[in-house]
Amino acid sequence: MSILDIPVGPMQFMAVTAVVVVAFTLAMALSYISQQNRAVGPLRTGSRPEPASGSPADESLVSAVLQEMEHARLSASQRQRLATALSSVVSQQVEAKVNAVKHELNRVVEEKTREAMVVKQKYHDTLAHKEQTEAVLRSMAEGLVVVNQQGDVVFLNPAAEKLLGVDKHEKLGKPLTEGLQDEQLLSFVKHPSADGHEKEIELGSTQAQSKRVLRSSNAVIEDEHGKTVGMVSVLTDITKQRELDRLKSDFVSGVTHELRTPLVAMKHSLAVMGEASAGELSETQKNFLSITERNLDRLNTMINDLLDLAKLEAKKVELQRESTAIQLVIQRTCESLRAWATSKGVRLTARITEGLPALSLDPSRIEQVLTNLIGNAVKFTPEGGSITVEAKLADGAGEVEVGVTDTGAGIAKEDLPKLFQKFQQLQTGVRRAGEAKGTGLGLAITKEIVELHGGRIWVESEKGKGSRFAFSLPVAPPPDTKG
Repeated sequence: MSILDIPVGPMQFMAVTAVVVVAFTLAMALSYISQQNRAVGPLRTGSRPEPASGSPADESLVSAVLQEMEHARLSASQRQRLATALSSVVSQQVEAKVNAVKHELNRVVEEKTREAMVVKQKYHDTLAHKEQTEAVLRSMAEGLVVVNQQGDVVFLNPAAEKLLGVDKHEKLGKPLTEGLQDEQLLSFVKHPSADGHEKEIELGSTQAQSKRVLRSSNAVIEDEHGKTVGMVSVLTDITKQRELDRLKSDFVSGVTHELRTPLVAMKHSLAVMGEASAGELSETQKNFLSITERNLDRLNTMINDLLDLAKLEAKKVELQRESTAIQLVIQRTCESLRAWATSKGVRLTARITEGLPALSLDPSRIEQVLTNLIGNAVKFTPEGGSITVEAKLADGAGEVEVGVTDTGAGIAKEDLPKLFQKFQQLQTGVRRAGEAKGTGLGLAITKEIVELHGGRIWVESEKGKGSRFAFSLPVAPPPDTKG
């Protein structure tokens, strides 16, 4: 491989050119000087001129020739020898420079070749990972939608296309809301949930059998600097699940309605048996009769809770709204429960911010919410503890926040998501002996009532540090709630 076969960059080419030009310029200059000094005598022997300061050692011969030419006349043979010597020096310098440049070029080429191979391998690895990831996303049963910061679709898998009834090629690079008519879906896309909570979207249709219910789980995409660059949404078709839930609720509602009649008859029969007109009862009989009555009351309470929950979930409850001061509802509820709390050795106090606006709500339903929350606090707060009910304007003044804080045993972090589910009764170890258990429906009913008012409910708790159940109600009621 010759130097001509080596790929030379701009900098290397300029270096080689400069070396050649300097060498030939030096040769021509020495030739001209020798012609102008023919009267100079023969070269002196034994003299060794000092090379110019800073000159390389290879140029010492050229400096000696220049110095001797000032004192001697050169013959033809001497000029020939001088030319040969100069040519040899120039050739050596040029060859040395060329070899150095060639070596450097070879090193650079090898280094760049290695870097190119590494980059090429990384590219192939990245491409393979990208194809693998896209294959997984395409095969997902759930719909996956990814939008950028402007709301334009950057990825849409086949499941999402089917669920939303859109074509990927028509949606890429365009807003997802473009062409969609369902108002709930439009609201969801324009105002995504920043905390990642799930939302349900009902896709409307003129035909009842074509209606679909989707569950959407959203997550914000951030770059390494924490800046929001997009959003990813996972869509799941829960139409069949919702239909099964409806059928289950209808079944429970029907069964509980049918159970109420025999329960009423049994309660009246027990009442008659307890009267003296039905005959005297022994103490053992009276004890068994009392146990039966207590269990009958508990069963009746469970049936009423099931009926209430079924109606609330079906949105069949009509709220009797009226302009109400929330502080009056809180004070009335606290007064009705204070005697119970005092008998348990628990202090119950209310702390209400003055000047709260009147709210449009159903007083009896909100009192039911407060009774459930304060009652739970009384059950799970040990003797000597305290319960504080507070009400204040939430941030932004668009909501009134009501909280019930206790000094009980608290709730483990892993149990918090279960609290508002049906039939959930957590074992805190604080319940007193002989105290009747609840139905496990109180918090589920509470959640439905609050949401029916257009509010929200949540819990803040830590094991061993008490709990705070809070709910908020809008100052102005939402237009789509009943009542």
